[in-house]
Parts: sequence; C-alpha cells; structure tokens
Amino acid sequence: MQIDFIDSIKNAFIKAFDFKTRSSRAEFWYFYLFTIILGMISSQIDQYLSLEVARFVLFSSPNNEMILGHFWTFIYFLCFIPSFSLYVRRLHDTDKSGWWLLIMLIPFIGFATITIFCLLKGDENRNQYGDSIVQ
Repeated sequence: MQIDFIDSIKNAFIKAFDFKTRSSRAEFWYFYLFTIILGMISSQIDQYLSLEVARFVLFSSPNNEMILGHFWTFIYFLCFIPSFSLYVRRLHDTDKSGWWLLIMLIPFIGFATITIFCLLKGDENRNQYGDSIVQ
C-alpha cells in the first residue's frame, strides 16, 4: 500500500505514541518534508510579526539572522513527539532498535548515520517489530 503526503501526516499524529511498530520510507520522508515546510512558514510568520523568543546569527553578516518565535516554538512542540516516534518506527523497519537514536549525541556522525538508516529500504519480511510494509 502506497502512502501519500496527507496520509503520512495523519498517520504521524495518530501513531504519535506508537514506538513498537514499523514505518515506511515514504511515510517518514513525507512527514519530514511537512515539518520542514511548516517550520519555515512559522519562522516567517514570527519574523513578520516580530515575535521573538530567540535570535541566532547564522553567518557573520547582520542580514543572516534567524528568529525563533512563538509560532515556531508551538510547531516544534506540536511535531516533536510524532517525529520522534516516526524516527523510532523507521529504524524498526530496518530492523534496528530505537536506541540507535542516541548516536545523534555525536555531532555530524550521529546525524549522518541516522539519515543513512532512514534512507535504507525496510526489511521485506517480518522482523521483530512487525509485518513487512509494502513500499
């Protein structure tokens, strides 16, 4: 069963507290794309309305600032648990434990490792986390 963009968003929120099953690549990456788009839009709204919680200078130039405000903070907390759950379920699809997320504590190496795991094709057969997901 193929999953589309809207269904992946629905599934992420419906299964927000499901840390035991599996998730397909499409479901993971569609929701990842959704959170990036939502984060950029909320950041722009915060900037437009001058709602500032924190300000970061991205480069030495004064025009390269990122403002994190109330909308961005709300979106971040709204999507945090569904995203975390989706990461765990995506790792389960590749027959890896969710504990692998702790590798993210190692700068660069952790992010690269988890990204590679999330790009891998899931197990075609049943694994310890459930039945196969047709991708």
